[in-house]
Amino acid sequence: MLKRIVALMGVDEARCASCLEPYSPVTDISFHALYKDHITVTNNTQSQLRFHHQWNLEPQLCPDCLLQLAPRTEGYCPICGMLYAKAIGTPSRCSSCLFSPPPWTHITLYSGYEGLLRKLLLQHKFHGRLDSGLTLARLLAARYTCKVTAPTAVIPVPLHSTRLLHRGHNQTMLCAKLIAQKINVPLLPEVLRRNRETTPQATLSKKERARNLSGAFSAHIPDSLRNAHLLLVDDIATTGSTLQQATKTLLDGGAGSVEVTIMAKTPEPQNVIPEAR
Repeated sequence: MLKRIVALMGVDEARCASCLEPYSPVTDISFHALYKDHITVTNNTQSQLRFHHQWNLEPQLCPDCLLQLAPRTEGYCPICGMLYAKAIGTPSRCSSCLFSPPPWTHITLYSGYEGLLRKLLLQHKFHGRLDSGLTLARLLAARYTCKVTAPTAVIPVPLHSTRLLHRGHNQTMLCAKLIAQKINVPLLPEVLRRNRETTPQATLSKKERARNLSGAFSAHIPDSLRNAHLLLVDDIATTGSTLQQATKTLLDGGAGSVEVTIMAKTPEPQNVIPEAR
């Protein structure tokens, strides 16, 4: 009887984490086809673990929202993640990275901080939407692949304890956790710490951001990670100052090299194409 009531009310329907509309999986626009990731997951397993922290389960998105969240595969710098005006062309170094590259080796970027991706990031970051966060984490984990050197450990960019207490969660942790699960290496959030609470970067100018983060991080790298290659994970990069400072801290603390993975990069103001009125 209870099952019949639940079915009648539609509570047991699969609903999109973005638009909240009920949907049925579509075979020709599937998560696995979109990301060319061949994984066998049974319907029974998927229904049981829909909200479980497994990287290789399909994100809870309807076909329309899934297409809006396709990753950026062209028209960006593979070193710093800068987005070019048009999403076309093989990823190539920007002029800044040719002359003054960042301290990390390369970046894995999901897409630009705009549209539906921006909406889901804000839902997870400021409104505690675990479904949005888990959806984004699965998308980024599916996008990530090891390049030249496989990371020895995954390090999420930390929050200060005061902000963590206020927000209730570190929005980067889910992405880091699922990537670590995918590549089968330890997730070590204790390696990088925030020493003090900083002013939100989004409210500052580029110069102010660098001063704001000076000495903000400390690294506690165990002997097993000395000279190791580490993967640093963050959610959104604007100028990259947070990633710069965090990476330098890891390198100064004894890491051999660092690569970066982010969910979104804020488009450069001059590269934003105005919407048609």
